[in-house]
Amino acid sequence: MDLQTVNANVSRVPFFRFLNFEVQSLDSFHAVTEMTFDTRHIGNPIMEHYHGGIIASFMEATAAIAVRPEFTETPAKPINLTVDYLRPGVKDPLFASANVTRKGRRIASVSVTSWQTDQAKPVAEGLYHFLLL
Repeated sequence: MDLQTVNANVSRVPFFRFLNFEVQSLDSFHAVTEMTFDTRHIGNPIMEHYHGGIIASFMEATAAIAVRPEFTETPAKPINLTVDYLRPGVKDPLFASANVTRKGRRIASVSVTSWQTDQAKPVAEGLYHFLLL
């Protein structure tokens, strides 16, 4: 599936439009996305840092795209997630990389890392589990 089609499908989902992100690369078990900073993403108005829920949601969206990029089947349903926040997300674009570590007939596990200027300095890391219907 080409990136233009995937990004067109992403733009059809209202919450994904709210997050305002774009898929940068995609293959069968990996996705990389970029989210542009917007004032609606602020969690700390004094420091102007991303809200933790926005970061976790962005990572979850990236994981869901890595599991089911075609959006034609029933979407993968998140059943469990763990997010470790490692440093504040500052007023810059945020990137996420999702790797499907296991995909069975009913359950998929995805590890996700988000970063800003340096991939070696992650903002957050997470593990997401999805129910595949």
